[in-house]
Amino acid sequence: QVNFMAELYERELFVFNQVPVKIFNHFFEREDIFTPLHWHRNIEFNLTTGGRIGYMIDGRASEQYPGEWNVVNSGALHSNRWIQRGDIFEGIAVQISKSFMDTWLGKDIFFSIPKEEETRKQGTQILEQFGMIKKAEVSDTLEEMELLFHFMRYLKKYCIDTDSRDSTSRTKAVDNIKCIINYLDQHYMEDISLTSVAEEFHYTPAHLSRLFKEHIGFNFHEYLQNIRLLNCVNKMKKYPDIRLISCALDNGFPNARSFIQTFKKTFGCTPSEWMKK
Repeated sequence: QVNFMAELYERELFVFNQVPVKIFNHFFEREDIFTPLHWHRNIEFNLTTGGRIGYMIDGRASEQYPGEWNVVNSGALHSNRWIQRGDIFEGIAVQISKSFMDTWLGKDIFFSIPKEEETRKQGTQILEQFGMIKKAEVSDTLEEMELLFHFMRYLKKYCIDTDSRDSTSRTKAVDNIKCIINYLDQHYMEDISLTSVAEEFHYTPAHLSRLFKEHIGFNFHEYLQNIRLLNCVNKMKKYPDIRLISCALDNGFPNARSFIQTFKKTFGCTPSEWMKK
């Protein structure tokens, strides 16, 4: 009994000493405005405060400008990138623990942006306050928690969407896509193709291609080349003297031409020019 109570007490201390929210103030320029496709359990809210940015959330593309915000529900596939190469982007991202939201608002709630402009502005103002808290030199846990509960009251009143919960078939499709993405992350350096991956997961190539377009917003080849490119860039940053052809081949590009074309399409210059910068 004593051990059980001690364990419970420690657990309670852990829960109440933690602030279940993460706040990020972002500033990016040009090609650095980019986050690859990913997902997480936390619910994420993204406010643009300057410049602009393109988002892809669950296969739906949108452009976001100052004062506009979006919500990424738990488990949703999402990414972002510049709209034009000369862009800048400033913004605030707030991630809230899913288990915390489940406890206070109900399990597996689906959120959407309010349609009314004045109501949306209230959300903008609250997210701006999160950004101000993050900028403060000394963090105030009580202030964060107070604002978090204020935001949750706003979400409960205006943002719970009972009509947009994922159907069983759609949830299954998203789970399958996540498995495929994990597979590509592990095998991108190999000689794989739409056909070989489709066979691995018992799909027809046409069906796998449709899944990618619907849930990711890119076709299979574009997504695979993008993974390869990002891994090349990480190597180029870490090892400035790396031989570019070796870097390309080691990360799955079939030849130098394919690597240079993909690089130039994304960054607007050749790999050699990028390295000189």
